[in-house]
Amino acid sequence: MTRPQQHVAIALMVAACLLLAPLVLPDDVVWGLLGTAWALSLAALVARAPYGVARAQLKAKQYEQAFESLRAFEALVTRQAWRRWLAFLYAGFQTSNPVALARTYQGVARLEQGRLAEAEALFVSALDADADCGLAWANRAVVAALLGDDATARAHVATARALGFTDSRLDATVAEALARGRATSPQARRDEGP
Repeated sequence: MTRPQQHVAIALMVAACLLLAPLVLPDDVVWGLLGTAWALSLAALVARAPYGVARAQLKAKQYEQAFESLRAFEALVTRQAWRRWLAFLYAGFQTSNPVALARTYQGVARLEQGRLAEAEALFVSALDADADCGLAWANRAVVAALLGDDATARAHVATARALGFTDSRLDATVAEALARGRATSPQARRDEGP
């Protein structure tokens, strides 16, 4: 079972328990469970706020601001254990490690800026934190494709897919990046002549 499948299964089990609890438990226990669930949800919302700001900045193409926000978020989750403990509630289905998540999106910011070596280093760093982060593998495939390395790009796509990365746009994104990478590779420039 891949990590995303595990996360979905856990979420479904928790939801089922919360829905079935009133049928088998006394009311005061049910209210206690619901209160705990709400408290955890609110704490997760507070814990993820800096990450949410960074994702909004990425969406707005404010890459340098997003990069700095993600660095600040990484520092927070490194310093504050409660943010790490709640990561499973906000990190998404690709990883439950907030450091891997922050480094992956730092790499995305650098990738969008065309800073491929930095992006690759950040994706590798994300994988050092969580080797099963399909999102980092998918982005490594894009970097390899932009560098014109078809074999490595395909291998990274296969790894991302094996880890449960299911974004249907990945193949098209890698194909487009390969075309751009081939057009800008040193060999292509030599073939074009002066």
